[in-house]
Amino acid sequence: MKKHAFTIILMAISCLFLSAMPTQAFAQQKSQEEYDKLKKEYDALLADRDNLFIQGKNLLEYKAKYMQVEETIKQLNEEREKVGKELQARLEQNSLLQQKIEELEGNQKQLQQDKESIKNSLEKIEIEYKIVPETRKEISRLQQENADLLRKNKQADKQFKAAEDHKLDADAQVELYRRQVNDAKKGYEQAMEKNRMLEKKNAEMPKRLAEIARENKILIKETAMMHYNLGVFYIQNKEYPRATAEFEKAIELNPSDAYAHYNLGYIYAEYVVDRNKAIENFRQFLRLSKNEDKDVEWVKNYILTWQTWEGKNPAK
Repeated sequence: MKKHAFTIILMAISCLFLSAMPTQAFAQQKSQEEYDKLKKEYDALLADRDNLFIQGKNLLEYKAKYMQVEETIKQLNEEREKVGKELQARLEQNSLLQQKIEELEGNQKQLQQDKESIKNSLEKIEIEYKIVPETRKEISRLQQENADLLRKNKQADKQFKAAEDHKLDADAQVELYRRQVNDAKKGYEQAMEKNRMLEKKNAEMPKRLAEIARENKILIKETAMMHYNLGVFYIQNKEYPRATAEFEKAIELNPSDAYAHYNLGYIYAEYVVDRNKAIENFRQFLRLSKNEDKDVEWVKNYILTWQTWEGKNPAK
């Protein structure tokens, strides 16, 4: 009787085992499909991460170019100040030379006037005393004076010629300075034009930097989301240390991510079993989440349960 009952039980178990075999095969096939799907998503995430790294490198290159443009603008401003000082010094020298030229021209006119005055005086004296014998001595004296005046006139002519030569040299020097000033003006205008172009680029740079900053925020947010998704993937594959590292990285990039704190707290509560860290992350979740979030009540009950068990004040 007992042997017959045992045979019946064995037959029942065999039937159950045979009926479960298709279900297990179907579940295995479905798990394989889910694994393939997750692997494709993981590969896509890796590609996105590489793209994000490349974009971060480009941002660093933009920053280096911006610093180089600022250094160029600084150098151009220094060159502009230097050229302005040199131009001012040359203009002052030109003014002094112009004053000397005017003085020489004034001396030349005065000498010419003195020469004409002496000539007129001699003619007048000759007319007045030509027929007066008593004045011959006076005429002789005047002739002597005339000779002295002629000698002085020659000296004056020499001085006048020397003054003219000096004036020519001064004119040549003025022309040289004028050309140098013109060249300096051209160089200054070119420097100003280049400076205006750089100032225009510099004016456009804050807008570009704002755009880069906006893109950087988006990049950081996307990177944080990538680490969050990897954490979820590792939880599903029961790789809890790797999931913990990914959620911590997501929180580092985006501290206001409530559900990154929730998942990290859940790992410490259910798998790694570190109650202090679990409660710490759950508190952050409650601080960042909304009251209507579906997991808020569960987290509050968890904190209340373990603090009551440990004899601590419950979370409010």
